Amino acid sequence: MDTLTKDAKQKIIDWESFIDFLDKEVDWEDPSMAPYRAVEQALLAIAAHPEALENRTRQIVEDKTLFDAYAPHMNYPRILMDKFMLYMDPADRFRVRLHRFKTKRQNGTAVEKVHSHKWPMSTIILRGNYEERVFSVDAIDEEAKTAKLTMTMSHNLSTGAVNSLPAYVPHQVFNHSDDEPVFTLFVRGPSLGPAASIFDVEKGTYYQTFDPNQQLKEGLLAIGRLDADFH
Repeated sequence: MDTLTKDAKQKIIDWESFIDFLDKEVDWEDPSMAPYRAVEQALLAIAAHPEALENRTRQIVEDKTLFDAYAPHMNYPRILMDKFMLYMDPADRFRVRLHRFKTKRQNGTAVEKVHSHKWPMSTIILRGNYEERVFSVDAIDEEAKTAKLTMTMSHNLSTGAVNSLPAYVPHQVFNHSDDEPVFTLFVRGPSLGPAASIFDVEKGTYYQTFDPNQQLKEGLLAIGRLDADFH
């Protein structure tokens, strides 16, 4: 079990102090993973106050301006994982989301694709447990869109565990339960590039994904060419 420091426990007692901690105590300009140790502490602290998350979701629902601003950044319902935006830093240094990883019964045994993000991230398991597999990129050809990946780690994370991952590290999450969804609180850092990647490990190929507006533009251009191979 990850240990919560006395400092974070004293500073974070509700939603406002959680966001204040992320705003003032985390050096988002540091390109290393050091800031995400502080993010993990913030997640451990706020997880001890579940009422803060319930109050925040209610606040978003009842505040039309806030709801309208965050709704385009939420994804629900989805087959594998629902995403609910809870906070967007005005300077876009970080964002906070709640995730629900659905059960095998709910998702029809669909499997998450191996993927990487364009930003570093930290997460805490609020309820349930899942397996995460992490991969290294051994070779990549950006023009041919081919990539050779090797799985370097597989670990199981359960309620109360925190975990961080650098940008551009391929990974894959499995909720192996038929009946128990997994709930996580998730903090992502600043974007370090324009695109994330989705990998097909068996075929040795990959493609890039962008923010929603850019992704829509890519799709429009592809369908205008009657190009069947777009995502």
